Amino acid sequence: MDFNGLFKSLGRRRFYLAFVLSSFLVFGHAFFNGSVFAAAFVPKVPVFPLSELKPGMQGEVVTVVKGLERVSFPAEVVSIIPSQNEPKSLILIRAKGPLVEKIGGIAAGMSGSPFFIGGKLVGAIGYGWEFSDHNLGLVTPIEEMTKALERSSGAEGVVKHGFYEGKNAPMIASGVSRRGAERISDDLKGRAEVLPFDLPQGGISVDYNAKLNPGDSVGVLLAWGDVTVGATGTLTALDDKGNFLAFAHPFLNRGDVSFPLTRSWVHEVIPSIRSPFKLGSPLSIVGVVSQDRPQAIAGRVGSFPYGVEVSVKFTDESGKSTSKRFQVVNDPFLMNRVLPGALLGLLDDLWGRVGEGTGYVSVKIEGKGFTEGFSRKNVYFSDNDIIGQIVNQEIMRLVSSLSLNRFKEIEPLGIHVELQVTRKPEIVYIEKLEIPNKDEVKKGQDLDVHVTLRNFRGEPEVKKLKLKVPEKATGLCEVVVRGGGIAEPSQVSLMSGWRAITSFDELLSEIKAEESNNQVIVELLYGFLLEEEEEGGMPLDENYELVSEMKKRRMEEGTLRVFDTNYYVEGLLRRTVTIQNIEGN
Repeated sequence: MDFNGLFKSLGRRRFYLAFVLSSFLVFGHAFFNGSVFAAAFVPKVPVFPLSELKPGMQGEVVTVVKGLERVSFPAEVVSIIPSQNEPKSLILIRAKGPLVEKIGGIAAGMSGSPFFIGGKLVGAIGYGWEFSDHNLGLVTPIEEMTKALERSSGAEGVVKHGFYEGKNAPMIASGVSRRGAERISDDLKGRAEVLPFDLPQGGISVDYNAKLNPGDSVGVLLAWGDVTVGATGTLTALDDKGNFLAFAHPFLNRGDVSFPLTRSWVHEVIPSIRSPFKLGSPLSIVGVVSQDRPQAIAGRVGSFPYGVEVSVKFTDESGKSTSKRFQVVNDPFLMNRVLPGALLGLLDDLWGRVGEGTGYVSVKIEGKGFTEGFSRKNVYFSDNDIIGQIVNQEIMRLVSSLSLNRFKEIEPLGIHVELQVTRKPEIVYIEKLEIPNKDEVKKGQDLDVHVTLRNFRGEPEVKKLKLKVPEKATGLCEVVVRGGGIAEPSQVSLMSGWRAITSFDELLSEIKAEESNNQVIVELLYGFLLEEEEEGGMPLDENYELVSEMKKRRMEEGTLRVFDTNYYVEGLLRRTVTIQNIEGN
């Protein structure tokens, strides 16, 4: 069966994941939200004890090199290598036969391929060497691999193998640009390659009743849907309860995890001087990976993980809109390493270019225990990379602030992004600041403020507004007009140690108080506010305000005015005024 035909048949027989995740209670299937119960793992097949293994013994390795078909090739035990790290022992083998000669040796992606002697399971291929004899590999004994499900047995060990590495296939990224894949690779400190074809529209399907066997090609996902990020390996063993072992080395070595396990299709084994590798892609989600340990990955077939839902609506300068959806692993720390590259690569792909432009972005974050959600809009301009600037400075800053907040867990988390872009510099410049009555204003009176704005290569326009002079403002004061985010007030009370954010609601208030780039800020600075700006002084008052409190007070007293535009606002101007120390009428 060809790859595309198989995808179509899977799509007809199974529900897609986006629907399944919203309906799992109706269908009554077990969705996973924690660790698989730690218990003794007893493989369905008999085990060959490590203590009885001797150099020169002959066996066979079972794996997939094309499609879904399992094949085998002979291998000989060369030596048994003890280690002080996890795993405690490794078995050196030499692969042989015409199949191995054809594919160039033990390939990356064969990690987890079971090694049998006389029909008994010895362990699975876990490690090898680059730029070497690819017929040589290291097998992790099955006794070591079972520790991945026995968390109290020292499975927290750190992998320190030095000069050899896991035989996992390169991580793939589909639905993203090359620089998006490279960003994911950099953030994960590993290799990621752009998959040279698309996965089926609508996302990866879920197979509730998957039947797996040792040697089947499987994968682990970090993102799935219109963006897919994951790696391919091999299933080693199953027990009667549906628990499994695979890979024979860690994936990311993160301990307790909740990653989707997939059945994978192998397109080909790609020859390479560095190391041959399987080019594989996920077919359907069949279970959950709950343990990512030095000895193996482990989990359960038929249970499924929650994910963080991400939706993107992108509109280009022609007005064409495209919507995409995908999910990311429900791990806030890992999500913040996968999502930047996923969004960057997806938006690059949707726009079809990297470069200057203006972007109008809206971000909404919601989840359990956060029913009201959080929304924010902003405008950005960049002269070299508008997509990168929006992803880094706006979207991921908000996502990390909320998903990693120290007050409450937002789970399951939903992230929704709308972005409209144009190559045009949609900028408005602040050109002039005038105060016609600056020489005659008294306490309690209004300052007349005239601000001249000019659109990029447009005509000037004057905005007129008033600032209230409070009773306590006397002597030399300053009127400032600036673009939002330029010389924005800092959280002085936090930095000086007088205040701390003590609740989730306070955190939200401070995020909401942040200025947007499309705002024109007009303010009267007097007293300590003026001294702080000019001298960089710190407050000596333990009741000094947070920015949200200060902003609210100043809006109410009339010394701060904010108005929105449809442009990115550039510029800052200031003028001094002397307030007479007498009451105005």
